Amino acid sequence: MRDCVTVGQKPQDGGPGWRREHRVLRFGLATRVLILVVAFVMATEITVYVPIVANYRDNWLRRRLSGAYTATLVLEAAPRAMVPASVSRQLLENVGVRIIVLKTHGTRQILAAAALPHEVDEFYDMRHSSLLQALASTYRTYTAKANRVVTILGNAPTPGDAIEVTMDEAPLTAALHHFAWRVLLVSLAISMIVACLAVISIHLMILRPVRRLTTNLIEFGDDPENAARVIVPSGHRHEIGCAEEALATMQDTLVRELNQKKHLAALGLAVAKINHDMRNMLGSAQLLSDRLANVTDPLAQRIAPKLVATLDRAIRFCQATLTYGRAADEVPKPQRMELRAVVTEAAESAALCGSERIEFANKVAPGFEIWADPEQMFRVLTNLIRNGHEALVRAGPSPGQSARVTATAHHEGGRAVIEIADTGPGVPPMVRAQLFTPFSNSSRPGGSGLGLAIAADLVRAHSGSITLVNDADSTGAIFRVTLPMPPASA
Repeated sequence: MRDCVTVGQKPQDGGPGWRREHRVLRFGLATRVLILVVAFVMATEITVYVPIVANYRDNWLRRRLSGAYTATLVLEAAPRAMVPASVSRQLLENVGVRIIVLKTHGTRQILAAAALPHEVDEFYDMRHSSLLQALASTYRTYTAKANRVVTILGNAPTPGDAIEVTMDEAPLTAALHHFAWRVLLVSLAISMIVACLAVISIHLMILRPVRRLTTNLIEFGDDPENAARVIVPSGHRHEIGCAEEALATMQDTLVRELNQKKHLAALGLAVAKINHDMRNMLGSAQLLSDRLANVTDPLAQRIAPKLVATLDRAIRFCQATLTYGRAADEVPKPQRMELRAVVTEAAESAALCGSERIEFANKVAPGFEIWADPEQMFRVLTNLIRNGHEALVRAGPSPGQSARVTATAHHEGGRAVIEIADTGPGVPPMVRAQLFTPFSNSSRPGGSGLGLAIAADLVRAHSGSITLVNDADSTGAIFRVTLPMPPASA
């Protein structure tokens, strides 16, 4: 049993906001279970107790009738005048009755009689009494006043005969009180023993594991980022054991999610600081790249436009985005665009981080159009192509394959489908479940784990989808991007 106290006080400035001090009395689970078990056992004992007492009374009366019938055998064996009055009284005293009457073939015969009562307080026929009648008569006997006289009628051993006795009820009342108290004490002892055993068993099997769960929940709630506070399952196969395993899984997931969000927040702050200086650096680089336009070298003339376009794209991206964690990407501005040229440009950008030994095959048909934002689709394709290049650089191609990244596109079911495939080792099964989750799938040294997550977010912004194709007949990884077709009015 525990007291839960909430204490409040009047503000020092005397202003509004009283919080009254109150005390809430709350019973613990163990105390509640003990009270309930004792109550249930006592209710069961009472249900059995009353019929037991009534049965004791009936047996007591039957013994009196049996003694009275034995006395009738003695009285009938001798001639009426031959039984002295003293012997008759002695028989009545031994049996404990005042009058013995034998009913035979419809006739009543008083065999012995002592002091006759002025009146009989109750007549009880044991031959035809029901359970309710027995319980009611037992109650009247238990609560009877002194000097009550009752008449009891019961069957005699001889078929067709009945024996009737009139007796003082005081000895029966005293015997009933003594028996009732004895049964009550035994019932209380049994109730306490059963209740204690039940509470101990329930405490060991239920309450203690539940208390372990609640304690862990409270401690984990105080510091949900601390992995050391994740509950360690007991390994039991019952329902609470399964709840512990589920709680451990949930807490472990929550710890990782909170730490990931914390890292994202820190990354967002860092990128926000970097963004300002990066724009200045890229601005300076843009001024230098503009001077390449005046160089007469054919190679410089060919590279300068692409360099300028890349720097322009980087500057716009820095101005539009602070961090992935803040997800400040602009809303897509879709338009009809030719895909093949964007794929080529993305491949050239991604190949800067790759190797000359890796082949890129652009199998997108000339004139194939999609409905997308050119800048954002360029970022999607760059991330996917770079992902394939890095996989080939890091692990090499699959046995019997050349190092190659392939881009294809086709229409399927009224949607545009773009596939970027590589001949690398493929994606490990353990990584696939969180492939598009930030910071969870980067196995490359120095990688951020954001490339596929950014691509997935940009594709979803276009009302499309991106998936990893699990094709048993193919080698490497195949990423499929599905985009809606342009509206008819576009």
